[in-house]
Amino acid sequence: MDFSPVKELILSKKSFIITSHVTPDGDAIGSLIGLSIALEKMGKNVYPVLNDVVPKRYLFLPRVNSIIKENALSEKKDVIICLDSADSERLGFKNPLKSYADIIVNIDHHKSHVLFGDLNFVDPSASSVGEMVYDLIKHLGIKLSYDIAVCLYTAIITDTGATKHSNTTSSALRALADFVELGVRPEKVSWEVFEKKSLNTLLLLKETLKTLKISKNGKIAWLVITKDILEKTNTLEEDTEGLIDYARSIEGVEVALLFKEKDCNKIKVSFRSNSWIDVSEIAKKMNGGGHAKAAGCIVEGSIKEVEKKVVKTVEEYMKEGLYGRNNKFT
Repeated sequence: MDFSPVKELILSKKSFIITSHVTPDGDAIGSLIGLSIALEKMGKNVYPVLNDVVPKRYLFLPRVNSIIKENALSEKKDVIICLDSADSERLGFKNPLKSYADIIVNIDHHKSHVLFGDLNFVDPSASSVGEMVYDLIKHLGIKLSYDIAVCLYTAIITDTGATKHSNTTSSALRALADFVELGVRPEKVSWEVFEKKSLNTLLLLKETLKTLKISKNGKIAWLVITKDILEKTNTLEEDTEGLIDYARSIEGVEVALLFKEKDCNKIKVSFRSNSWIDVSEIAKKMNGGGHAKAAGCIVEGSIKEVEKKVVKTVEEYMKEGLYGRNNKFT
């Protein structure tokens, strides 16, 4: 991807807001901090903004305490760089983005994307925004530091599932190798991001697995997490990360679903696909989006109503003659 336009913009401007989506994952947080550090190395005034809480598993990252919320911003800045968000609403700002900065730069890798920036850099073939940020940093000629490396390493391994997912590209692996050469320890990052669990998180897993259901044809599996389950196990939504993979790992399952009860009679639905189903297309039917094999949406209704509606929608999608055309691993 040609980052020349954003390079020229960065060189010519002084103040930057760097932000990413609410309910942040490792790609959002790692990319945000990594790019913030890089621009600070160029002498820029940088304001890393995240309108949500950083999950505990990412608190080991350097400079995480430098992240602020929008209410800490004062005067308007020159540029706002939005990372890993398919639309501006997911950023969680109370006002239009133009009220915070004169120019909007949008860097993302979601397939279902609204081009909301003045400059848009969207590459669905990229493993992660972390990989895209690494390319941008190299384009800017900034010398990579350990702090940048560990942030971008975390970003890439989060979105590739520790390099287990099909979006693990050769360029992503080369980037990870560069970070390891700078001192990043894969075993330490893996422990912090994927392996370390509290007792309450294991109790959440126990209660969630009790809700497991599988469709009659064995191709759809789903789990449900109610507010009562979170309260019973004294856990937060951030503790649910990765639980959908237990449904996805069942032999014969093509689509895994996770239903999470939110406030105001709304259910957050996560989708995962193992091979041939493009779940972003299903999520799009419900005003959501994402990637071909990982997507999501929010649906109004009770858990039972939404569960029935979404499972039926997935079953109908599977019956639309798509299996014969797309029954292959991609």
